[in-house]
Amino acid sequence: MASDEPKPAKKDKKNKRKKVKKDKWGQPLPPESEEREAEELLEPVKTAAAEPETAPGSGAGRGEDSYEANKVVASGMPYSTTEEEIREMFEQCGPIFQLQLSRFPDSGNFRGLAFITFESESAAISALSLDGTKMGDRFVRVEKCRVDQKRKRKAEFLADPEKAKGCLSAYIGNLSWNVTEDDIIECFNTSKISSVRFAFDKITGKSRGFCHVDFEDDESLEKAIQKNQTEFHGRPMKIAYAVSNRS
Repeated sequence: MASDEPKPAKKDKKNKRKKVKKDKWGQPLPPESEEREAEELLEPVKTAAAEPETAPGSGAGRGEDSYEANKVVASGMPYSTTEEEIREMFEQCGPIFQLQLSRFPDSGNFRGLAFITFESESAAISALSLDGTKMGDRFVRVEKCRVDQKRKRKAEFLADPEKAKGCLSAYIGNLSWNVTEDDIIECFNTSKISSVRFAFDKITGKSRGFCHVDFEDDESLEKAIQKNQTEFHGRPMKIAYAVSNRS
């Protein structure tokens, strides 16, 4: 007696097409044999790329060329940290050639990041031992400063602007929000001030934490510059020569 159960349909091997593999651009990949050959040809290139590069005259990897020999970057510091405190922390490692404090461009407030350039490479290496040092309620991270040829550092990472010819104005930053014009005049009472220009938020109308002060003579300006990092209303002021917008 013949079974009534339906027989499974036979697969048509002739009509079944093999799925073509494609790359991320949607182009068909070569057969596996050709793909293996291509990988074998590329293997020396991959190996060379994976090997660490060696710096000339040293056993270290050539990746060392991507770091500045005498420079370290310190991050994670409290925003209230002063330039004097940073110098005191790192001068124990060796003479400092240059100290650059990174600041928020709108307010001039210290952003907890600093670049320290030493006079010698040995001092910079010694400074790496300060990694993890506790400052206030935060732990400071100290590491080698990487050289990035593709990106230029932003203006706030650079040193304070040099005094332009005929400059009689100063930038006063890191101010408390409640500081008034009278407070500024009182702070610089030994200098002759011609005007005080605060920066205000266009939406809220509140102070942005910095201003520009115009002085009547060069002596008055220099007296003001000497008060850089002086505590004022509970915050260390950032005072620098004003940058002219004129070309």
